[in-house]
Amino acid sequence: MSRMIRDDEDVPFYKQLRNKILDEIESGKLKQGDKLPSERELAEQFQISRMTARHTLSMLEREGVVERRVGSGTFINNKKIEMDFVTFNSFTKNMLNKGLIPSTQILSIQKMEATANLAQKLKLAQGDMMFAIKRLRLVNETPIAIEESFLSEKLCPGLNDMITENDSLYELLEREYGIVLVMAKEYMQVTVSDESESKLLKIRSESPCIFQEAVAFDKNEQEIEFSTSLTRSDIVKFYSELKLR
Repeated sequence: MSRMIRDDEDVPFYKQLRNKILDEIESGKLKQGDKLPSERELAEQFQISRMTARHTLSMLEREGVVERRVGSGTFINNKKIEMDFVTFNSFTKNMLNKGLIPSTQILSIQKMEATANLAQKLKLAQGDMMFAIKRLRLVNETPIAIEESFLSEKLCPGLNDMITENDSLYELLEREYGIVLVMAKEYMQVTVSDESESKLLKIRSESPCIFQEAVAFDKNEQEIEFSTSLTRSDIVKFYSELKLR
């Protein structure tokens, strides 16, 4: 690892060190599983304080770039799961296509009356009955996202008795109700996890996460599902491919 850190007042030393480590990961000098120098060694190598080195490693840990193991040290852990932000597909198919093992835990299924917000999202009357399905998504047994789906009971009666942890919701809608979802309008923003979400996702409270809202439509452009998801940003990376011409 290069020893030079510039005396640049505009870029704090902890950010310079973070960028150096990220550059060496990008170039292939540091690979998945490699052990980083200790805080003391980083401080001596770059002539910075141990607090600065500790701050750098803590930042990289929050970003999912490194894993700090008690009694062992800090290791590169930059093998993120890539999820396509543009292509509309089910979670199960998305992960299987990448050779990963997806699984789902149903946290709750309940009937509820449509709130003003949900009614507006799905073009329903306020008070119409809906299904609310809350699920925990896992990849290779690691929790990565909390999802909630809201659907009109009129469109899929009995859904609450049919869906199981092994079902793809979209495949179930198509098989049992003839509803094929073909597109979605989706919004994304950065947020932090609260205490209960952190426990489910097995991360620290107030960890950075990606929050998404989406409305899915069928081929007739009818609003079918409103969904939200809270996804760990430390092990998931969103990407898109855009054709400019």
